Amino acid sequence: MKSDEIRSSFLEFFRERDHVIERSDTIVPSNDPTLLFTSAGMVQFKSYYTGETPVPYRRAATSQKCLRAGGKANDLDEVGKTSRHLTFFEMLGNFSFGDYFKSEAIRWAWEYSTEWLKIPGETIWASVYEDDDEAFAIWRDEIGLPDTKIVRLGAKENFWGPAGETGACGPCSELHIDRGESLGCGQPDCAPGCERCERFLEYWNLVFPQFDQQPDGSRPPLKNRGIDTGMGLERLAMLLQGKDNVFDTDVIYPVIEATRELTSVPYEEHPTPYRVIADHARALAFLIADGVLPANEGRGYVERRLLRRAARYGRELGLDRPFIHQVAQTVVECMGHHYPELHERSAQIDKVIYTEEERFRGTLNRGMDILEEVFGRMAADGQTVVPGEDLFRLHDTYGFPLDLAADMAEDQGYTIDREGFEAAMGRQREQARSAWSGSGQESVLPIYGKLRSEFGETEFCGYDHTSADAVVRAIIREGEEVEQLANGEEGEVILDRTPFYAEAGGQVGDVGVLEGPEVTVHVKDTKAPAPGLPAHYAHVTAGTLKKGEAVRAQVDTDLRAATANHHTATHLLQAALRDILGDHVQQAGSLVAPDRLRFDFTHFEAIPRERLMDIERQVNQYIRTDAPITIEYMPLEEAKEAGAMAFFGEKYGDTVRVVSANGFSKELCGGTHVSSTGVIGFFKILGESSVSAGMRRIEAVCGEQGLETVQSMEQRLQRAAALLNAAPDTVDERVRAVLEENRRLSREVEKWKQQAATGGSVDYMDQVKEIDGIKLLATEAPGQDPKGLRMVLDTLRDKLGSGVVVVGSAAEGKASLCVAVSKDLVDRIRAGDIVKELAPIVGGGGGGRPDMAQAGGKQPEKLPELIEKAPDIVKQLLH
Repeated sequence: MKSDEIRSSFLEFFRERDHVIERSDTIVPSNDPTLLFTSAGMVQFKSYYTGETPVPYRRAATSQKCLRAGGKANDLDEVGKTSRHLTFFEMLGNFSFGDYFKSEAIRWAWEYSTEWLKIPGETIWASVYEDDDEAFAIWRDEIGLPDTKIVRLGAKENFWGPAGETGACGPCSELHIDRGESLGCGQPDCAPGCERCERFLEYWNLVFPQFDQQPDGSRPPLKNRGIDTGMGLERLAMLLQGKDNVFDTDVIYPVIEATRELTSVPYEEHPTPYRVIADHARALAFLIADGVLPANEGRGYVERRLLRRAARYGRELGLDRPFIHQVAQTVVECMGHHYPELHERSAQIDKVIYTEEERFRGTLNRGMDILEEVFGRMAADGQTVVPGEDLFRLHDTYGFPLDLAADMAEDQGYTIDREGFEAAMGRQREQARSAWSGSGQESVLPIYGKLRSEFGETEFCGYDHTSADAVVRAIIREGEEVEQLANGEEGEVILDRTPFYAEAGGQVGDVGVLEGPEVTVHVKDTKAPAPGLPAHYAHVTAGTLKKGEAVRAQVDTDLRAATANHHTATHLLQAALRDILGDHVQQAGSLVAPDRLRFDFTHFEAIPRERLMDIERQVNQYIRTDAPITIEYMPLEEAKEAGAMAFFGEKYGDTVRVVSANGFSKELCGGTHVSSTGVIGFFKILGESSVSAGMRRIEAVCGEQGLETVQSMEQRLQRAAALLNAAPDTVDERVRAVLEENRRLSREVEKWKQQAATGGSVDYMDQVKEIDGIKLLATEAPGQDPKGLRMVLDTLRDKLGSGVVVVGSAAEGKASLCVAVSKDLVDRIRAGDIVKELAPIVGGGGGGRPDMAQAGGKQPEKLPELIEKAPDIVKQLLH
């Protein structure tokens, strides 16, 4: 049975049993900021169990893309070592929210397993939580499973959750396949849960969520107890396809074959590198498709680590050039039919991975240079074991693989301190776990879930109106519901209907006022702490605001109009970027405010000034057409077929809002917009910069803010022209002439300073000393900056010939130090070692090559002491 058939049959089985077939959530959880990644199918439904969000249906089933490579759920280090662990996998699951419970879940699991998948019933065992007599009785009495095939296990094996720090949890029951005595340990107590062998393989976990874990560890009953099951598609395919590991199944093996085509190393003899690469390539493709880009922290760091780990295993196959981007395209081909975002982001996946691979090659080369320095230091000190801390620094800072470091050490006749490395890795993992406090989103406070459940959604009328009559439904102050806000107090106000737009999709929240007969409230921001529940962040400026009071809600129309200008301009900017740079451009983030816009997008190199001018010109051309902005609501698939652009990594509902502008722009968007492009008036780019690898940022202004920006630029140009005594249109020529004159004068000054330092009344050669047969010149050259000091060093080194030069200088309240060692002496003494000993004397530090090193310090008054101690330090370091 093929994987596609398994997935389809599972969803069809539960569709026939009145389950809504829900789309997979993104790998980055859309509703849980405490999780690094979506690690289970139930993550997108957590708020349904707790009652924080009204339940739109009572039954659901999904095939959820999951990643367990960081945070609480992390299988990264197990991939390739076992037959079944993966970082990326698909989880098949069926869910009940206050509907059916244990009996139906167990009966349907048995029915699907034995009747649809044709798994022989005699090979299935069940495990239950040790205190769950109800589940035990269902397996025995309703299914007919013998007592001997129902195993009671403890909380470690059969109590699940929560996914994250809080939320639904409860006992569970697992289905296991008995794969035969030949895989067993031969012990009479061998059964599911046996840690001695792999005879029994768990393939389906039926969780019975009935508790709601709180931040303090308590577990009150869930509002909607239910069912949450999870079954790994790849593991099930392994069982049904008769494979002994998940990697040889039809859903992963094509990715392995893609790697085989690039190398001559046989898969059968060296399976581990192939398996790690296949798993990590799948994870990378889905991460990038969902908008995660490589970074040095958080989710992006996990992505970078996956890529570098795959690259390191590629070296074991002789692949030292970029190749993962090619393998990832096989993932797109194999899985894009079920996950269309892979096809939509195919170019992005390829380019991001290739760029990161190239970058990693550079870090590897840098790491090799550093390792050579470590070897040099070890040789000087007579050490034979590479310190674990050095190995960890190479791994953590440069992504340098431990195995490669071990190979290089062995070539030099050294061993490595693996225990020290592992200890440092352990400390880093612990720091990473404690440092991850969430995605940066604020967690939803229970009060908002309660209000959302009690009142339902607030009616939003802000697309058509900027004022409305409303009733105060609730007032929250410092996380607690209160009856009123007195004059001068602040809190959040929930209305039954509102024209205020709550911050979303990059657009800032509206500001304005709430007015009643005897109260005035300034609304300084609007956010939605729970879906469909705008909270007006309010400051009472007169009177007292009371719960149940009728008010007039008035949006600041000037700020709303300026924000709408910038929002529509953002759409026009994306259209221009795709037209001029290419279809690989995708929105990756934005800020839309009254005074400016910021647009982050996928692109892989800096945009030349000329292209930026083309983009700016194109947006202004769109504005001048005065094209009408049209708003339509339509099914998501219909919108995509019509060419509507979606936000990178966003999950949308079944019906979406489409904002269009005369054929050149069509986007899914919930924000506020102008009626036609001409209203915007004018668009001006302020700058373009890098956000991270593969992502660029443009900041711009439009309308009145754009005019103010241009006028400010013109005023600065006029002031600069006056200072230069030039006409505005010749400022660039005048500045170029002034800079050239400045450079000429600087060269003259440097020449005279060097001559004064080395060719004046001081005969530096008279200061040369001999230390154990080596000439040493240690001296001061007053008034030199670091650049000038290096020139002095070069001159003195040339004069000295074979020997060591130590020269220091004080300038502008700082000390500078340069050391040179002639090439014939670097085997006996290194310039970097001398600098490390001398620099602390002047309160600084530094380093460099064996033949030249430099340092700086904060205590120039101690330079004479440094020069005095130089002979003793050189003598100590000679060998």
